[in-house]
Amino acid sequence: MLFATAAAQGKDRGGKPVPAATRLYEWSDRSRPPRLLYETDKAPSPSFLAYSKTMTTLFVTTESPGEGQVTALLLEGETLVPKGSRTTNGNAAVHAALDQTERWLAVANYRAERVADDAGIALFPVQADRGIGAIAASESPRGSGRDRSRQSSPHTHCVMFSPDNKLLAAVDLGTDGLWLYHFDAATGDLRLAREISLPAGSGPRHCVFHPSKPFVYICGELDSTLMTLRYDSGAGTAELIDLDAATGAAHMGRNYPSGITISPDGHYVMLANRGTDTIAIFWIDPETGMARLRDEVPSGGSFPRAIRLDRTGRMLAVANQKSGNVALFERDFASGRLTAMARGKVELPSAMDVIFLDQ
Repeated sequence: MLFATAAAQGKDRGGKPVPAATRLYEWSDRSRPPRLLYETDKAPSPSFLAYSKTMTTLFVTTESPGEGQVTALLLEGETLVPKGSRTTNGNAAVHAALDQTERWLAVANYRAERVADDAGIALFPVQADRGIGAIAASESPRGSGRDRSRQSSPHTHCVMFSPDNKLLAAVDLGTDGLWLYHFDAATGDLRLAREISLPAGSGPRHCVFHPSKPFVYICGELDSTLMTLRYDSGAGTAELIDLDAATGAAHMGRNYPSGITISPDGHYVMLANRGTDTIAIFWIDPETGMARLRDEVPSGGSFPRAIRLDRTGRMLAVANQKSGNVALFERDFASGRLTAMARGKVELPSAMDVIFLDQ
């Protein structure tokens, strides 16, 4: 098993500085912890990862202050070879997603308000040589929210393509909005379909589409919720049909949901909670699409920023940012229950993201 991680600059347990890096790990001997194969600093301040299985290429976004960037790293044997970078026409690139053909890469810029032509969303072609082409399209959500400290301007935090590849969804924390764009995979054209207003002050962060039904799930970072929406791909519309608390665990202070993922069969959606430091597991009603909390387990660390399932849906990885580690869980396919794996943990100061590469 191969997985890659993104880590910002941090400190190890002894207080020694650890530089930002993208790392490649292998875990075939389960009696031992995962083994570090390779690390590179060619993608500065890595924040989020997207992987093309077709191209065997890892795309890494840069979140550091200043102009955003996305870098292509080619997976060649046990190494990650830099192929090139592109600026993202915005500041703090925090998320990326490949379309269903893996020929287009969308990137979200968290800060895009400083100049008029800043982009909240940038779309790039993935070239035949596995490099990143020049920006093909860009869009800029506009507006603000009621939380003046967090929502004084747009903050696009997530981009995601619909399963039928006809929509690009942009989740914007600053505007309390889900922005839906018609997407043409033949040309890379983006055209605004609708801005969906979400509950005021919810601060939507990330979303996932149901793999086979017209539902999209969005976590509210500021109001600690999980939102369920029914969408119409052709019309480019969506409506909120349900809202649930993101956690059932008792905790002090605020809770900030972060990463979200859905099982390949669409039966369960999982949500990371920063505050309770848990992974909440929601069962999805097959008729209504509504999500109901079924179980909740410790994240294996502190401040879980990102969670990822492997392609089979039988293993979950958690990037715990403040405790500085990645924790691996075995997942029961039927019940959805997560069980921490013995020795399935690696120290990773300022862990930002983790992604499986070989499933």
